[in-house]
Order: sequence, then structure tokens, then C-alpha cells
Amino acid sequence: MAKRQISEERKVLYYIGMGVTAIGVILFLSVFVRALNPSSMLDDMVSGNPMASFMGPPLIGFIMIAVGNVLRTIAARGAYGSGLMLDPEKAREDLAPWSSMAGGVIKDALEEVNIAGSKEAIKEVIKIRCPHCTALNDENSKYCGQCGQKMI
Repeated sequence: MAKRQISEERKVLYYIGMGVTAIGVILFLSVFVRALNPSSMLDDMVSGNPMASFMGPPLIGFIMIAVGNVLRTIAARGAYGSGLMLDPEKAREDLAPWSSMAGGVIKDALEEVNIAGSKEAIKEVIKIRCPHCTALNDENSKYCGQCGQKMI
């Protein structure tokens, strides 16, 4: 089975979305930097429209964060896989890299704990109780490991 890959166009769109989100975060946080500088707020009040220049960049930044996250979601999952367009068959194709990755992770985890694909048979351990002290002992024990009495 050939490995499923994400197309270069989707990768580029994902990184563009990351860039737009980063610029949006910087613009959004600019209001806090400006709030620390009282002279910039004073200049805004003198200019006549303090709220437009003070709150404009953070609002644009907030919108850019949202747009960047939408671009990243569409790029990562594809147009059909993200729900932008509805077609279950094409959605499966768009989500194939993620589906195969999740299945691979599960397979790796199962192999790690030796449940699936095990080459060795799991040895069953049987214990028997001592009739005298009720301690658990191996099935081939002749004497109890706790009280020393003969196993019957």
C-alpha cells in the first residue's frame, strides 16, 4: 500500500494560515503594548478619534487569527474533509493521511504492549490456594510457600 501524502498546495496553504495567525496575534497584542505607553494614548486623544486608532489593529488582528485558523483547518483536512464541501467519498480521500496515521499509532501501541501481532504465545499462569492458610502458590508446588504445609 502506497503511503498517502498531503499535497504541496495544502502544505503551502497551511503555512500561509500559520503566518496570517501569527500576524493576527501580534496585531491583537499591540493594544497591550500601546496601553503601556501613555504618550501614544494621549496622541490618539488629541487627534480626535481615539478609539479608532487604539482598537483598530487589535480588531483586525482578531479577524486575522480567525481567518488563519480557518485556512489551516482547510489545508490540513482538505476542502471536503473540513466540511467546506460535502462529499463523503472525497472527504475520505482528504482525511486519508490522518486516518492511516491514527491507525498506525494504534497498531504501534498494541504492538508495544504485545497484544496484536504477537509472535509469542502468552503463557497462562495458574495458582492454587493452600487449604491451610489460603495463600496462592504455583500449580506444581508440593508445599505451601507461606505456611510450609503439604499441598493436597
